[in-house]
Amino acid sequence: MNKKITDIGARSKLIFKSLVESYLKTGEPMGSKALSSKISYKLSPATIRNVLNEINFHGLIQKGHFSAGSIPTDLGLQFYTHALLEPGSISKSEKEIIEKSSKMNNLLNEQEIITNTLNGLSKQASLVINNEKISKIRKIDFHKIDNHKVIFIIEHEDGYTSNRIVEIDENIQTEDLNSIGNFINKFSKSMSPTEIQNNIKIFIKSAKNQITNTSKKLLLKGIKIEKSQNTETFFVRGLPNLIKNNLETDLDSINELLSDIETGKMANKMIKALKKSKGVQIFIGSNTNFFKNTNLSMILSNYKTKNGLTGAIGVIGPKRIDYQRIVPIVSYMSETISKK
Repeated sequence: MNKKITDIGARSKLIFKSLVESYLKTGEPMGSKALSSKISYKLSPATIRNVLNEINFHGLIQKGHFSAGSIPTDLGLQFYTHALLEPGSISKSEKEIIEKSSKMNNLLNEQEIITNTLNGLSKQASLVINNEKISKIRKIDFHKIDNHKVIFIIEHEDGYTSNRIVEIDENIQTEDLNSIGNFINKFSKSMSPTEIQNNIKIFIKSAKNQITNTSKKLLLKGIKIEKSQNTETFFVRGLPNLIKNNLETDLDSINELLSDIETGKMANKMIKALKKSKGVQIFIGSNTNFFKNTNLSMILSNYKTKNGLTGAIGVIGPKRIDYQRIVPIVSYMSETISKK
């Protein structure tokens, strides 16, 4: 946030906060007379006009259409959520609903429950991003079953063990088993799946004609690490709620958002944002590159479970979403997931 903006005086912040909170409730511009009657201590409309001129200088407000009053800009809304927002308290019943939704042990299988819960509480669209962690491989072992089969045992750092039986048409000779053993002996430290795949290719290339085609087949098939196709999984529910709420969000905007989700653009942007943020983050309209439509906003919060799974949950809604109510809901859901 621009330092000059954050240095705005207390009186200016009070007036700006009143203007923003009125706009979030009504969508209507406010003039100096209306603000004069709304704020907690007496200031003349003339004084308030001077304050509004200062706020306007920083780009935080703009004139409303067909009105002498002012409304906050996207930068102004961002400043409000960053510096002036006072989140409300989450109710006991809301806490119970969130805690119940997080009872499952497998987070990757409960994204529908989480998004449905956020939809119900926020009456907006919701999302879950799982940044799935691929564990390194700690140890590889193998055993010959018969002349055509070998079983490979792959141990991961997180304790997960996978077995793979490889069956080939050719007879498996002692020299083939020796070739596999030679590769595994070079495997002296934990490596990622990608590193192992690259090392197999280097080993085969350096061996040239010193290993048989049978040995190559066994290595490539037996130590083929099945990596997740979607290391970042992205789930969105409740987009029709954005239309139902009828707060300056149209069908074309929703279609554009759906397109970004389907092509993976939205997930990629979210993952980048996750790496730069902690706690609840709010992204608003033209002040973010998440949305083509400037009338949308997103309230996003990171989580990290005890077993290392990371990601985020959030709510997508109009710019005039009830930030005071939604922020604590998203925050508590994130905290609850992180305890798993």
